[in-house]
Amino acid sequence: MVRPLAFLSLSAVVAASFTPPIKHESDPSFIKDLAPVITTVEANRSYVVKLECVGCPFAVIENELHMSWEQPPRDNSLFLKFDVDKSNSALLLNGHRILPLDPMPLFVNALQWPTNVTKDTIIQLIKTDFKPTLPRHQEFPLQYEHTLLRTEEAGQLWFQFNVTGLPWGATNEPVKMGQKVVQVLLREQGSGNGISIEDIQVVEAKDRVQPYKMKCGKLAMVRTAFDPNEWDEYGKFGTWSRLWNLVMGSMGDFWFNNLQHNALMLPLALLLAVSIFLARLLYQQRHQENVSRDGDDDAETALLGREDAPPPYADIPVIKIEEYD
Repeated sequence: MVRPLAFLSLSAVVAASFTPPIKHESDPSFIKDLAPVITTVEANRSYVVKLECVGCPFAVIENELHMSWEQPPRDNSLFLKFDVDKSNSALLLNGHRILPLDPMPLFVNALQWPTNVTKDTIIQLIKTDFKPTLPRHQEFPLQYEHTLLRTEEAGQLWFQFNVTGLPWGATNEPVKMGQKVVQVLLREQGSGNGISIEDIQVVEAKDRVQPYKMKCGKLAMVRTAFDPNEWDEYGKFGTWSRLWNLVMGSMGDFWFNNLQHNALMLPLALLLAVSIFLARLLYQQRHQENVSRDGDDDAETALLGREDAPPPYADIPVIKIEEYD
């Protein structure tokens, strides 16, 4: 019995000698390997921000059918990837155009990850376009504020992205955030060469860049707020456009289920559809005339000084100008 025990002891020693030591968070080498808050993918064009998600629940997707919530949740962050597109004319966030801002609803999702993520993990996530294999972590839709600030220096523009919360977490209740803001300083290149990222920062909300007052007395800023809980497949709750889409959708379902095989009802249904279309067209024309008469041009387009931004649209998004203390 002595020899087998000796052999097992020797095997354990050999195995231990080939087992890499597990790094602890207090280990200086572990801290050195941690990914920074901002990772440069390509200078002036592409950056990954690790935005700390204070108080957020933490989920692990073990397979396609099972997700568990960690209790208590570990410190976690959200990944935000900012890119100048190939045409150098727009800024993308996690693949969505945020400058000029695409029409609402603009759902932006962000992958959640432990805050103590390493540099190597960030590199691997970038290679997979932030689509890791299972088991992985949850991708959350974001509640956010999108703010543009024109600076007094020609050709410069500040863009601020504030994740104000998550629409749901371990329960159906929203998760409030908004502790820190990502702000990006953009430089408009001359001779139609587009834009580039001159600087990118993560700052406390109270320390973000403040807008200046224009000669007219207004602040040189535009802020758009978006909450996924305020939208469904028909539009934003409480707006005429959503009511219109809901009515038309219901009529379409009724037609499909009851009238499409009734030849006698076909002329009446076609007449009703044409009447509704003309009424909608007339409403849109009058709305555009009122907008032009009041001089209510798209504020974002004015700030950008560009003609390729999305046209004005009714009800969405809610654009508000706010005074700062």
